[in-house]
Amino acid sequence: MSLDTIQIREVALSDLDAVADIYSALWCNRLRESGQLEDERLVARFNVAMQLNRSPLSFVATDGDHVIAACFIGIFDNGTPRVNPTWEPVYQDLLAQATERAKTCDARLEGNLFGDSREKATADAFAATGSDYAQGQLNLIIILPEYQGRGLGRRLIEHARAELRKLGCSKFFLMSDNRSDYEFYDHLGMERIAENHDQDTGDGFIVYVYGDEA
Repeated sequence: MSLDTIQIREVALSDLDAVADIYSALWCNRLRESGQLEDERLVARFNVAMQLNRSPLSFVATDGDHVIAACFIGIFDNGTPRVNPTWEPVYQDLLAQATERAKTCDARLEGNLFGDSREKATADAFAATGSDYAQGQLNLIIILPEYQGRGLGRRLIEHARAELRKLGCSKFFLMSDNRSDYEFYDHLGMERIAENHDQDTGDGFIVYVYGDEA
């Protein structure tokens, strides 16, 4: 499968469901397999909208008309993340839906709904330390499984670097964890600059913070 036909463009409001489909394919298997299709959809759409709301720079990769990947980039101003006004109303609507669903769901679904939001709180705490890396954040990079392992992730990160440099950012950070493909960032030569164990509930969960040059 060649990457020659793949294009990168800015996210449109109409891309929400396509990006949510990728999120679901990667992280909502349990909900889908248990038949919780409405919850699967809410988890994916809410978390994608949350990431977009924090990402003034947001892009998708397309193969023809098919969205196959997304890359969302946040900017910090003196430790405070910028909000994307285009996505703010979408996020607020889905936040209300997620909050209402959380009133009657079990702890596991609540974790699916708000786990990414808690990770963003960790990111904000890191940015508040004044680290020189806290100029920009790679908020989300997701790729359909069938397009992984072919260099698209590296291409998206290089695109993110270029966009960050246009805004005057010389460094950025991203977050992963010991249950994700964090080795990819090791492979790219990024530096693991911090670890966070606050979300470890006895299962050994660790959040990793990586930093790199833009």
